[in-house]
Formats: sequence, structure tokens, C-alpha cells
Amino acid sequence: MDFFTLTSMNEALEKLGTLGTDATMVAGGTAVRYQITSGQIVPKALLHIERLSELKGISKNGSTRVGALTCLRDIAEDRNIQSDFSAISTAAGKCGGWQTQSVATIGGNVCGAAPNADLLPPLLVQEAEIELASQARGSRKLPLNDFILNAHKSARKEDELATAILLPTQPERSADVYIRIQRRSAMERPIIGVALRLALDEDMSRTTQARIAVCGAGPMAFRAAEAENLLAGAVPEGDALNAAVDAILKCSSFRDDARASASYRKAVLPRAVIHAVSLCREFIGGTR
Repeated sequence: MDFFTLTSMNEALEKLGTLGTDATMVAGGTAVRYQITSGQIVPKALLHIERLSELKGISKNGSTRVGALTCLRDIAEDRNIQSDFSAISTAAGKCGGWQTQSVATIGGNVCGAAPNADLLPPLLVQEAEIELASQARGSRKLPLNDFILNAHKSARKEDELATAILLPTQPERSADVYIRIQRRSAMERPIIGVALRLALDEDMSRTTQARIAVCGAGPMAFRAAEAENLLAGAVPEGDALNAAVDAILKCSSFRDDARASASYRKAVLPRAVIHAVSLCREFIGGTR
């Protein structure tokens, strides 16, 4: 296995253009190390990109730009992220312990496309975009909802490097939350994760916009579009909320593993959604 330490964007894109599928990128290495030692991947070349400083940091100019190599601890502690995108801050602060968060990056979490990656549901409900760059074709932006294709599979081309996550300005009278179901005190990926962004009308009663995303309930994190439509224009409680929950269950699939049974996952998902709706309404109303 070849190992290359890269220090500039141009150098990284040149190596990607040359090596293509033979290259595996590594920054913090929290996921790639496990994939290599467990035999999930056998890379011919590792491209160490942690030193690409231009891909780090958070900036705001209308929309918010998060560099792909920004570590999760910096995201969890950023004041603007905490204020405008609470669900992302919460998720970043729950990915393992502080040691992991200090090296793991948002780009690695997103591009890994794990079925239960913490950051994907909060990013999906913000309608985030991912920015990708290649030496041959330049830069492009892609909605995250279109970027994640399946378990551990994304729309990134073999010569592309993820450079940033872009977060648009969110609507007035809205709030977002991330609910993580996990084993007590376990520093591991969630059993179920639910992110919700809810916007209410001027009377603070009816939903003007609902975005719901789930991880751990299928081969990849997903937006629950039918459930969102059922809540639009409705008071988010009672029959409308129950119908939305049923719609989420219909597009979910559950499995047994060492951490939880399929029946447990199916039982806790509705409760997590209902709790998320309740919290958002309280946050928008200023009662919390």
C-alpha cells in the first residue's frame, strides 16, 4: 500500500485524477482505519489530506459554508452552528468521545455514507449541498439528498474531492432538533437517529414546512417526503402527526444486530419523531 501526504488542493486533485479508484482518502482516519483492519476495503494507495488547511473552518455570508475537513468538535462548539443549525451541533457532539470528535471530519462522515451516520439526518433537514472538485471538470454542487445513493455509496466521482458542505438560510419561526437513540453511555453510532426541522405560521399553530430525516432505519439515511407532506398545513399533533409517523414506518426497514432488535427499532422510531416535534414546537414558541 502506498501512502501519500498531500499539502495542497492541486496536489490532491492531481493524485486523485491519476489514481482514481485505487486511491482512498484519509483525514482523521476514524472510519478508514476500521474499514482497513476489518477487511472491508483494501486500498492500493492512501491519500492523507488532513493538512489541506483550505478545506477547514466555518464561514457565514448569508448561507453557511463548512469546510469538508472541519472536525466534529469544532462544529459542535461553533456559535453560529449552535444557533442556526442546532441539530448539526447536537449530532457532531454525539459522534464518539471528544478524542474522536477532535479528528473526525464532516467530509468523512458524509462521504462514508454509513446507514447510521449521525450527521446525515441533520444535514438532510437543512437541505444541505455538498461541494465537489476535480482537476478535469472543476467544481460542482449537489444536494445531499441526491449525493447519498445507498449504504456506503455516494455520487462522488473517482477523481473528485469533497471540499465543503453548504447550509442555506433557514425559514423564520423554525427550529431543528436531532434525537439519537443509543445504548446508555455508548460512544458508538446510533441505533436510530431522527432529525426534524419544523416551521410554524404566524399564529404558531400550523406547520408551514416540515423536514424529517432518519438514519438506522434502512440501508441509508433518508428524507421522509410523504410524512413531510402530511404535516404541511396541519397542526403537528393528533391524527396528522400519527399519519406522518405511519408514513415514516412504511418507508423504513429494520434489522436485528448485536446492538438492538428490529422490533425495538420499530418501536422507538415513532416515539423519537413525536418527541422531536414536541421539542421543535417548544423551541419556536420560546418555552425552552
